Amino acid sequence: MSLKYLINTSPYSFLNESDFMQNVSCLAVMHFSYLHRCEMATKIDDCKYITNFFNYYVMMYCSFKIDNKITEIVVMLLFALIYCFFLCILYEGVNSYFAPTLKIAALKMRINEYMAGVVLVGVANSTPDLLVNLSPVRMEGLTFNIAMANALTIICLSGGAVCFIRPFRMNGHSIFRDLLFLLLIIELVRFFMNDTALAPWIKGAILLSIYPIYLLINIVDLILLRYAIRKLRADIEVLRQSPSSREHDLILTEKIVRLNNLQQDDEIQILESKLYRKRTYNAGFFVTPKPLIHHKEVDVETNRRILHSKANPKNLFLFSEFLQAINPIDSEGWYLSGTCARILQILKAPVTLMLHLVVPLVDYQLVKHGWSKMLNCLQIVLTPFVIFALVETMLVHKYAEWYYVPQFRMAIWSLLVTMPLAIVVFLHSRTDIPPFYHSSYCALTISTVIIFFWICAWEMDALISIIGVVFDLAPSYMSITFNSVSAATADLIAYAHLAKHGYGKMAFGAIIGGSVYSLAVNVGIELVLQKKLNSRGQVVLYGDDGVTIYIFLVITITTTLWWCLTFNFVARRSAGLFMWSLFVLFLVYTTAIELQWVHGFQDNIQIRPTA
Repeated sequence: MSLKYLINTSPYSFLNESDFMQNVSCLAVMHFSYLHRCEMATKIDDCKYITNFFNYYVMMYCSFKIDNKITEIVVMLLFALIYCFFLCILYEGVNSYFAPTLKIAALKMRINEYMAGVVLVGVANSTPDLLVNLSPVRMEGLTFNIAMANALTIICLSGGAVCFIRPFRMNGHSIFRDLLFLLLIIELVRFFMNDTALAPWIKGAILLSIYPIYLLINIVDLILLRYAIRKLRADIEVLRQSPSSREHDLILTEKIVRLNNLQQDDEIQILESKLYRKRTYNAGFFVTPKPLIHHKEVDVETNRRILHSKANPKNLFLFSEFLQAINPIDSEGWYLSGTCARILQILKAPVTLMLHLVVPLVDYQLVKHGWSKMLNCLQIVLTPFVIFALVETMLVHKYAEWYYVPQFRMAIWSLLVTMPLAIVVFLHSRTDIPPFYHSSYCALTISTVIIFFWICAWEMDALISIIGVVFDLAPSYMSITFNSVSAATADLIAYAHLAKHGYGKMAFGAIIGGSVYSLAVNVGIELVLQKKLNSRGQVVLYGDDGVTIYIFLVITITTTLWWCLTFNFVARRSAGLFMWSLFVLFLVYTTAIELQWVHGFQDNIQIRPTA
């Protein structure tokens, strides 16, 4: 139904037309008179589904009773503060819980740093966006457009940040292979859009099968890498026992150098993160900084046992340790910080306290690996209760005015399992050393953080869409610019954190691997579900903006391959600036299209001469 028809027709004529109320977008509410927006927000079905925990439309026009543009813009400032609240949850969740836990998971799985980025970090960071893409908030969006825009944003912004923060040597062949995989998926989807012979579900199954093949190739590559390392070690041992000569020494030196390079690609360590502060040789903004010292590997077992003594009581400092663990203000950071940093700590204290109570902390860099007996026993009960309550509330989808009615039926049943388990852990464990099963909390941490990221991503996506409509921006433009940046925010925080603490390979592997996962799985599921079909029975994946995004994404992939080869797969600050500049160029061009200063690359452009 055209927007012009909606504007020129009285809203009351639609109230008894069920087809209209079921099919019209909630965004159309903002094109009616302020007097009728409250009633339309409560009547249109779409308003109940595209929002999540909070129905912002009912909040705006029924609770706040907005009746003019100035008040509407003031409320948008309030929504911006709410957006910052969700952003704070993402920031604290990534830095304090998500990144340390993924490092431990990679160490337990005995995979190298790049593989950890592809399998763990990339998939974990992309899963919330996959869940949001399946939610009603993305019902009107075009999946391939959104997936390509997200990939472009993550590669340019996050990849640029990783290269800019500190130098590192990439896994050259792996980066090259994965970028070509990403290009293969893009071209395969474009081929499927032009091909009408295959059924959509077959196309989706082919796309979904690509990601397991991609993972299998990565696993085989890791196995071959470790085989090459063992073979080189055996060859070096034989050469060292052989008589020395000029040719012999050259061969030995060459094999030792190659072995060192392969070992660097194979290792993953838990590194201390406090040694990097300001200890770099920095010759200027555009010059890649050189670290004067390197991160020291953490002695995991020493950190675990450092306070342990058999003479201590099992519950020594039980309550004081609990109060210290839930304290949202970092005492060391407080005394070493200035006024602005202290104000920031106070502002984010509610979020920090909430996460301390709900999300278990497992960090090998900390004394006792972050173990707090009373808090961790409480989290055995509290964390599953919160997760089940949040998920059930989202599934039941029952509003009381502008907010969800909390649901606790599943959460209460979880107490039958978690309360006895918490009692057993409390009786078995000590306060001065974590139990041997402490690392199993990692699974609870990762699942909790992903649920929080999913909720935050959904809410942030809805807020950005509303703000864009208020300022009269097209939904298609918002989805490929502001929504993509919003969706990539958590990824950017995670990858910048990893790069800052010496895990550049993991971060860059996650950027490419996460993009491969997002494109293959999102588009594959869309083809299998077949929710958006055109008159020919083909799934609609591509819009007018798709060609523009495709061109910029292909340019990004090819130029990344180019500078990787030029710099011999060493990340440099200039490469980060180049990737940021490319993304700024994309934003400028898409904004010019939105303002109708230029036209896009789509084929169906009709240029009408002016009189």
